[in-house]
Amino acid sequence: MSLIFKSKNLSLGYGNQLVIKNKDISLELSKNYEIIGKNGSGKTTLIMCISNNFIGNTFKSGIERGNNSIIEIGSTPSLVPKMSLIENINYFLHNENLVDENVIEILNKYELYNFKDDLIEEFSSGMVKRSEIAIADIKNPDVLCVDEPVVYLDENGVKLLFDLFSKRESLGKTTILSSQESINALDNVERTINLND
Repeated sequence: MSLIFKSKNLSLGYGNQLVIKNKDISLELSKNYEIIGKNGSGKTTLIMCISNNFIGNTFKSGIERGNNSIIEIGSTPSLVPKMSLIENINYFLHNENLVDENVIEILNKYELYNFKDDLIEEFSSGMVKRSEIAIADIKNPDVLCVDEPVVYLDENGVKLLFDLFSKRESLGKTTILSSQESINALDNVERTINLND
């Protein structure tokens, strides 16, 4: 078993307010997962914890992590507004051996190549989301966590995102999605973590 994340009695919150309470979760590489729940159920908190981006309180929670590359596309944009798209790519992927042809091909696929020198702050919300997806495609991490996957995307953007999920499945990579209900974006889901229960 190649571990991504394992928790025992996972309890997360902000201040003294619990958002996630006593969850036992085990996530393995090469398998896909969904987190579903209504607003306020803790979906974003949980996916941030899994991707190691959680800034809050963990209350006596046992957490183990594998040594995997993880990208999280959150519900709020992560790109640097005052930098261009290509500068963001170089900033976020500075440890990668970037191949220019591969970067150009992926930017063209997401219809972003002509905007590579434009500042992110000039982008629409949909273009920002596409840019984050393109960066995830370029990096091709072991684990991709996406909170509210289809928000801000038009029909073509959703298709591109679902194509990326399919490509990742064929490569044996893990995708973890968080949304209010299942969006049926993954062919095979190992486990659905329902935070409404």
